[in-house]
Amino acid sequence: MRNEQRRRPNRESRHQEAEKEQLRRESAESVPEKPEEVSAVDDEEEDYIATPEEIAAEAQRQAERRNQRKNGSDRKEVDDEGVYAESGARPDDIIDPYAEPEPEIPWVKYEENDFLMRGCNHCPRCYEPVSRWERDSCSKLATTNWMSNIRLPEETGFNIVEVRFKNNRKDFYRLPDGLNVTEGDLVAVEGAPGHDIGIVSLTGEVCRLRLKERKIEPESEAIKKLYRRAKPMDIEKWVGAIKEERAAVLKTRQIAENLGLEMKINDVEMQGDHGKAIFYYTADERVDFRVLIKLLAEEFHVRVEMKQIGVRQEAAKVGGIGTCGRELCCCTWLTNFKTVSTNAAKVQQILPNPQKLAGQCGKLKCCLNFEYEVYADALKKLPQMGVHLRFKKGLAMYKKTDVFRAIMWYAYEGEGDLHALPADSVKKIIEMNRNQEYPEQMEDFQIELMSTSALEQETTDAEFEREIRRMAEGGNGVVDEDGKAGGQGQERRGQNMRRDNRDNRQPRDPQGQRRERPQQRPMADASGRMPDRRRDNRGDRKDQRRRDPNASDRQQGPRNRRPSNEQNNSTNQ
Repeated sequence: MRNEQRRRPNRESRHQEAEKEQLRRESAESVPEKPEEVSAVDDEEEDYIATPEEIAAEAQRQAERRNQRKNGSDRKEVDDEGVYAESGARPDDIIDPYAEPEPEIPWVKYEENDFLMRGCNHCPRCYEPVSRWERDSCSKLATTNWMSNIRLPEETGFNIVEVRFKNNRKDFYRLPDGLNVTEGDLVAVEGAPGHDIGIVSLTGEVCRLRLKERKIEPESEAIKKLYRRAKPMDIEKWVGAIKEERAAVLKTRQIAENLGLEMKINDVEMQGDHGKAIFYYTADERVDFRVLIKLLAEEFHVRVEMKQIGVRQEAAKVGGIGTCGRELCCCTWLTNFKTVSTNAAKVQQILPNPQKLAGQCGKLKCCLNFEYEVYADALKKLPQMGVHLRFKKGLAMYKKTDVFRAIMWYAYEGEGDLHALPADSVKKIIEMNRNQEYPEQMEDFQIELMSTSALEQETTDAEFEREIRRMAEGGNGVVDEDGKAGGQGQERRGQNMRRDNRDNRQPRDPQGQRRERPQQRPMADASGRMPDRRRDNRGDRKDQRRRDPNASDRQQGPRNRRPSNEQNNSTNQ
């Protein structure tokens, strides 16, 4: 009777029972026999408490399943009834998240790419130009030919092109007769000695403007020659030379350290034909590297050229992220390094903090010169800074200046409260002090500074008043006694005001505040019949006029005319 009343278990309950049975069997095999009262388990018992040995066995099985799942050997199949049939593993994929360790996040493997410094993502192919997006995204100091889509009147183009090499090194080369190259082509150019491989970065009239900017004459003999497009053999030598640069930097630093030279090797650039290498270094003092050159020539079997650069050029070659969060200007677009002085920071009212004013190279930031001229022009309209003002109340000490708002802050001697004075008032007070005249107090000239929200509200109000004035002036020129414009402009202004007020209305209750319109009773026809619709009523009246041409004037009235209440009452009677 008890089995008949028991509910039929679903698939999940059957699966749980099968799992419990399997656990019992495994525990019976691994654990020695126990007394009958403990080992005998009632099949109909619903609550089962696992023993510590069973919990340990289950934990070991879960660890084995995780290892199998990582190796990809955990396979599961589904039978016809939808129940998982497993082979030595737990059928369900769902595991308690609190018992499972955190998933392993795959780390992105960094792959070193030696071609990024040359202006491409991968090794370029022979006779295939490097794409524009690849050159602009990878190369430093990328240039844009803004005259590429402009058709020039001359039939023959400019025969000098700009070729870029590693990092920010670029040079100009003259094309031979009959050879036309495009931007992104790999070319073989004249070296010292041998030849070098580079990528064409600029052609056409923009290259002519670049020569004029660099103050180089196009007919100068100092411009080297461009031989040809790179051949497969040239590219193979070029790729082999590039792969040796990274190891050459580390080896050179080790040799310089063993020799005790006070210098820092920043970069090494191998020539395309693997016949020459340029070693860039920085040093505070003069370095005798004659022994170093001999050791490097014996180590790499190339001609060695040592080139000293400054810390700014080093930052341009190495690259980095500035305090502004963007890539350094010197390695992206800045080509000319101008002298930066502390006067630029003083003019822009920046506190002389060396930690904030210094860049990645340890020198003053180049961006201090960007807005220097604008500040210098604005300061010409302001009075001299640092001048103290005298009042009858006391001496006012200069504190700071807002250059573009033309506001200067002063405070009484011995007090900490700042007072904002306009620059024009400061000029007047300085002139009065020169004439031995002293104003009463500084509060008479003080102005109140508004917050950003208040300033925006004032600007909005001013624009609204300006719009109202423009609308009033657009009328017919009639002005009333108060001096306000009237006529059509006044009416138009009122219409716009009413139109603007529509959006400011408060939402009202459609059932509580809506006025109920009186229901109009339909008109009856000549026979006294009350139609259901007015449209039907109109059709009946039209038919009636056709049948009875001597109809009354009331029935032959206009269709849009609505009958009055008296007519309705008379008709109903």
